[in-house]
Amino acid sequence: MKLDYVLTTPRLYLRPYKMVDLAENLAAVLESHSELSPWVEWCHPNYSQQDAHAWLSASQMNWKLENGYELAIFTRRDDKFLGTVCLNNLSRLTNSAELGYWIRSSCHHQGYATEAILSLARFAFDTLALTRLEIVVHLGNHASQKTAERCGARFESLSRNRIFTHDQPKDGMVYSLIPQDITKYLG
Repeated sequence: MKLDYVLTTPRLYLRPYKMVDLAENLAAVLESHSELSPWVEWCHPNYSQQDAHAWLSASQMNWKLENGYELAIFTRRDDKFLGTVCLNNLSRLTNSAELGYWIRSSCHHQGYATEAILSLARFAFDTLALTRLEIVVHLGNHASQKTAERCGARFESLSRNRIFTHDQPKDGMVYSLIPQDITKYLG
């Protein structure tokens, strides 16, 4: 898949990460550390320019190998970097993937995550021809649970030891999206 791929919504554009995004990515991660770190292992107090560079490099390789699709989210109005939406753990066997997201702390509660998720879901279903997306959320991550629900994802199960982070297995809430779920949002 090409690294110049762009998805657009009324307020946003989403594209694969480029090395020019390093400083903005680093600033957003550090700004959001206290809200992200309980849920994702890669976000730690010493997150550095080297960490961001390694992640951006891996993201670009995932696109080239079609192993994962991480997209940087920007506002169309002023090109402000907002966060990430991604597809990972792609399974050819089940024709599915996991969908993840995070929005920088200063931009919460504006509907950006929902807009980006629905755009990426359309890409997953229409371009990649996937038939199922899963959003797996920690039990205590109420904001992410509400975001999944706002996107039309359906809660399916509480899966024991579904998430492995910070060297421990954790239970995860599994939500799913199928093509029919997003039709009412995107037409």
